Amino acid sequence: MARPVLEDNSASIVLTGTFNPPIFQPEWFARQNLLPLEEVEKAEIKVISPQVSEFQTERFIIQATTGRFAALSKPDANPAPLRDLVAGTFFVLEHTPLQALGLNRDMHFAMPSEAAWNLVGDTLVPKEIWSRVLKGRIGMRTLWVQAEIPDFGDEKQGSRLMVRVEPSGKVKFGVYFQTNEHYQSPKTDPTSNLTEIIRNRWEGAYSYAAEVANQVLSSIVD
Repeated sequence: MARPVLEDNSASIVLTGTFNPPIFQPEWFARQNLLPLEEVEKAEIKVISPQVSEFQTERFIIQATTGRFAALSKPDANPAPLRDLVAGTFFVLEHTPLQALGLNRDMHFAMPSEAAWNLVGDTLVPKEIWSRVLKGRIGMRTLWVQAEIPDFGDEKQGSRLMVRVEPSGKVKFGVYFQTNEHYQSPKTDPTSNLTEIIRNRWEGAYSYAAEVANQVLSSIVD
């Protein structure tokens, strides 16, 4: 049987805490040598206000509110610079109070056929038990699974791995996987601790997300 194909791929790093949104403007990132000037000069600013800031460059989307900061890579962009951008940002803003960190990847896989697409839902959410109490056609909409982060353990800093699976909204007969590695900030030195996790875990989190999705799909359609 033909293999699932990764058609759309993006990643994000999200932090919760206490932020000053107007700081996060393209020019600020250029002054801190976090983004090249030529990329900043072409940035598209959506909004800059005391409550929210959002802009995008050719590689990134930056969003900030008073309680949440998110940096997203555009589809199929190299994920490595995202790590350096966020870790560098909060190295500069070392006194920013941070509460939690999320390392995320979003993947849309095209299945080789409609039958293979249906098989994913039938395997992950067996319909027999539901057909006893529900009427009509039964299908999986969203599945959430929680686990430990490899080599980390959910007992440390409230960390956990969340995996979300659902039909793709972008790809016909597609399956969407989202992985989220969540880390809670310790009370002592929260900013440097979370930026250290970004630097040390980002590549592993990104790779493990693909491993999870590929192994799940392979076990179903092979």
